[in-house]
Amino acid sequence: MLAAFGVRQVTTDYGYGSPPERLELGTVYGSGEVPEGSARALADALIATAPSAAFVIWQDPSRPVNGAYIGRVPGVGDLEAECNVHGTPLISLREVVPFFSTSRRLAWTRTEDNAAGQVQHAAEVLDALAELARRLPGSPGAA
Repeated sequence: MLAAFGVRQVTTDYGYGSPPERLELGTVYGSGEVPEGSARALADALIATAPSAAFVIWQDPSRPVNGAYIGRVPGVGDLEAECNVHGTPLISLREVVPFFSTSRRLAWTRTEDNAAGQVQHAAEVLDALAELARRLPGSPGAA
């Protein structure tokens, strides 16, 4: 990972510090001005040099386009999305609702953690969001 950081001039303190000699968990690393698409190039380099590493990368927006967010947790999954200037992924309702399948919601409502019904309430909210998503312009079956 340090090699990938060195090639892309990733340093401590949001790109204003020195190049790291070793990586520390929970430390934010960054770089100065970089070309659009650099987040994807860095993610590819990190995956190639440290395939078991979990990371979050974001590239700030450059008007008029949003930024880029790439999150990776090996064995769990990856998330690529546009993001805002704070690195918060911008995910549409259409993308979120299908993730919560009926079978997954049913499994959640049958857990011991659901004693107070919180998961059931969350499932009802997701069902309402799914109904709204079906009504969005351009959705299959939208009026």
